[in-house]
Amino acid sequence: MDTRVLTIAACLATALLLPVHRLDAQEFVPPDRRPGAPPAPASAPSENDAPSAGLRVELLAFSTRGGAQVNKNQQFLLGSTLDVVQLWTPQARIRGSFEVGFGNPTTSLAANAEVVYRLQPDNTPAIPYVGLGVGYYDDSSATKVWPTVVMGFELRFRRSMNWLLEYHALDGLKRSRFLIGLATRPGGD
Repeated sequence: MDTRVLTIAACLATALLLPVHRLDAQEFVPPDRRPGAPPAPASAPSENDAPSAGLRVELLAFSTRGGAQVNKNQQFLLGSTLDVVQLWTPQARIRGSFEVGFGNPTTSLAANAEVVYRLQPDNTPAIPYVGLGVGYYDDSSATKVWPTVVMGFELRFRRSMNWLLEYHALDGLKRSRFLIGLATRPGGD
């Protein structure tokens, strides 16, 4: 028999007989949440214990994403969003988004302000959302301000992170952008 065949067979047999350990990333658990930790002392109710309904202005979540504009001057995109205002319910937010496009014909910049309604609460495994807004677009051949449409969904990835898939329409639906990325999950629920 060929020695190469014997060597490959011996390597495969060894690999199958070795104990295989599952490799997991470690997740940090704060000391007060570890098993057997003494309960935290009771404290007076704070502002953070209040119901989450109401107008809140703070950084609620952010995301980074990449994607492509698939029609009208196709481009590769990099961008980010910041959810900064909650509108009387945890599911309605105002967010800013910024995208830079590379490719045909030149670099483009898009900055948008959008009202987004999340159809599920933040503690669910999948969160679809829709939104409308106004955006500024500049690609050296066109500088415009126009309405924007956004729709997408987030899927739970880790305790404080979500995958996101998003469709972003600009210029009266003439520019279609598809994005994928990671978003923070408020409160780490």
